[in-house]
Amino acid sequence: MKKIQSYLLMFWCSTCVIAQDWQMLPSFPGVERDDATGFVIDGDLYVGTGLSPWWSALADFYRYQSATNQWVNTAPLPSGAERQYASGFTLNASGYIFGGYNGTEYLNDLWRYDPSADVWFLEDSLPSFGRSGSASFVLNNRLYLMGGKHLGGAATDEVWTFDPLNSGWNQEAAFPFGSFWRASACSYNGKGYLLFGRDEHNQFQHGFYAFDPTSNQWDSLPAFPSLGRSHAALFALNDGVYASFGIDSLGNSHNDLWKFDEPSNAWIALPGVPSVGRRGGVCLTSQDAMDYVTGIDEANQRLTEHWRYSPSLGLDFPESMAPMLLGRFDIFGNQVQSTHNQVIFERFSDGSVRKVWLVSE
Repeated sequence: MKKIQSYLLMFWCSTCVIAQDWQMLPSFPGVERDDATGFVIDGDLYVGTGLSPWWSALADFYRYQSATNQWVNTAPLPSGAERQYASGFTLNASGYIFGGYNGTEYLNDLWRYDPSADVWFLEDSLPSFGRSGSASFVLNNRLYLMGGKHLGGAATDEVWTFDPLNSGWNQEAAFPFGSFWRASACSYNGKGYLLFGRDEHNQFQHGFYAFDPTSNQWDSLPAFPSLGRSHAALFALNDGVYASFGIDSLGNSHNDLWKFDEPSNAWIALPGVPSVGRRGGVCLTSQDAMDYVTGIDEANQRLTEHWRYSPSLGLDFPESMAPMLLGRFDIFGNQVQSTHNQVIFERFSDGSVRKVWLVSE
């Protein structure tokens, strides 16, 4: 029996050299983890908490010094404040960690990190029930905290703001498109954006929304052009809003990259990270670059990898370094080992997909 493979759409050669906007940086020095959180202060990344490979919530923190390209230890959250699924953000040159889940209860506490003293301070708790997996963005020096899962595993549509210099916590109008948890959010050009998540029935969502603080209104934008996801990343660079990573309703973890193109009001696919799919990592942006740290891959292995994406990188690398074949799938998205006389799709580690027709004779 002879197999003939007919490849469409694209091919690679071992002598090719490709301009590439992804760069692997020094690995996170702590134990492998997913569902961690972090924030950025003066261009340095702060990453901590999360869930360990032995299913324990963590409280440690580490700082990536961009000037030296090195990770160093920073003060952990106090003993007893371990958690996963917390929300991290930066306000007024301080880092903040809100809520999460510690293995037994959903949390509503708020911690502030002072980088000059390397000390954590307990601030006013959210005056409502504890929650994990909330989405957040910052507009006009004010935190917007949205959604999350609470006691009983139910999602919420609550929206809260936090202004440390003025009014503290305030409840805002509920999110008008339903309850959700583990969505992704960012701010760009004076607006907040929210994508993905799971609803109160644990159904994966692919809706995309924008919030305008001047009108205090949410608007629905073109949905993500594929299956809904959770545990993904939404981030903003100088030229727009991007989405990447996450797990979809079929259980696939992704390594792709998409950009929302405002002029055409549409999503555009870009080359993804040249590695395996993943979800639940920490996504942080600084100086027109996105850093993605830790997470869990398609084989459910927790990671310490640190990747950076920037449209201005334009690094060259030999094609032999990537891509790797991640799997073959039928037209319904089901993974297959091998098949003949049928169109299948091969997914590679750089985010590309190749249509294949295997013929046996």
